[in-house]
Amino acid sequence: MATLAVRRSEPLEFDRLYLFCAVNYFAQGMIGLVYQPVAYLLKDGLGLSAGRAAAFVACMTAPFVIKPLFGPLTDLVRLPGGMRRPHLVLGAALGACSWLALAALPSYRYGPLLALLVLANVSVVFCDVVCEGVLVEMGKAAGKTGTYQALHIGTLYATLVLTGLGGGWLSAHVQPRVVFAMAAVFPLMIAGSAVWVKELPSRAATGERIQGLLALLAARRFWALCLMIFLWNFYPLLGTAQFYYQSEALRFSPVYIGALSTLGGLAGVAGAGFFGAAVKRWGTERFLRAGVLAAGAANLLFLFYRGPLSAAVLTALMGVSGVVFRLGLMDISAQACPRYAEATAYAVFMAVFNLAALASNTLGGALYDRIRQTFSAASDPAYCAATALTVMGSACTFACWWLLDPVFRPAEPT
Repeated sequence: MATLAVRRSEPLEFDRLYLFCAVNYFAQGMIGLVYQPVAYLLKDGLGLSAGRAAAFVACMTAPFVIKPLFGPLTDLVRLPGGMRRPHLVLGAALGACSWLALAALPSYRYGPLLALLVLANVSVVFCDVVCEGVLVEMGKAAGKTGTYQALHIGTLYATLVLTGLGGGWLSAHVQPRVVFAMAAVFPLMIAGSAVWVKELPSRAATGERIQGLLALLAARRFWALCLMIFLWNFYPLLGTAQFYYQSEALRFSPVYIGALSTLGGLAGVAGAGFFGAAVKRWGTERFLRAGVLAAGAANLLFLFYRGPLSAAVLTALMGVSGVVFRLGLMDISAQACPRYAEATAYAVFMAVFNLAALASNTLGGALYDRIRQTFSAASDPAYCAATALTVMGSACTFACWWLLDPVFRPAEPT
């Protein structure tokens, strides 16, 4: 009878965690419906240049950089109802209110638009921290961090299939306020997923949790991994610069830009599936060692990003390879998190991902404007700018090679 009870309880527990993860990241990913409409609102509605639009996006996404500040709230502060569930509900409520407020604005001006988008992103970040804390805590206990991260990223990329074409179509046919109202539905889904959260009793004193974090920060491997994450994600062509290059230089329509996003989502799902199926057989280290040089060389293929066909091929290729490498870094990050402070520690690593994306996007937008102006006499100044940003991004990817040994072969303390 005891054996039968164990066999019946394990599937229920794992099904609950998978469902919690899938609903959370589906809702977070679907909020991406607003990104392309916002990009056109900045470009055409507010008349911002690529550099100024990138600066706006940097401010809008600043909550992702300060992500570790939200970790202690869910790791250390117990509210009525538990350590995770009430935080998730409160964070989701903030998001729903922010999107509804954006939908209710009579007109869109720089200041109010930015303030409400920042609040909406605070909601996303806080809910993400809570979800990651649950997944890392449970994943380490079950030895499934790689599998859970594959589900996490696979779900996010699956939503790109909808948000890519959907965002492009909405940009061309629907007013931004309607898109913002639609976005308010997804935080409510996140709040509803709280019913699947398994609350665990507090098993360590605050001092023990803090000691674990301090030990992590003192480790050489921590800093090498953070630098590797930053360099891998620093590719200044991607983001605002790419959007302006696509829409102005290559003259892609909103729908086609959205279709490329959808294609990238499908490729990302394939990459996540491949990683989830093969990581146990080959190991994360083998993925990363084989991938760094190949990815750096593949990134140079963006030099041929010249039209609809090359854009589609490169989007698919980078979608697969990028997700495999990203999941490898996320798996290592999850394994490095100290016990009892999983949400805070993992948020630190994820903040590095976000800091790299923010810095890359901001610098990329500014350099795209500057280089294009510098080469204004050339036959194709926009391509000159895209070429310079491509070489810069590939160099950062190649530089990850020298960080592999510190990450996988950390020096023993003397």
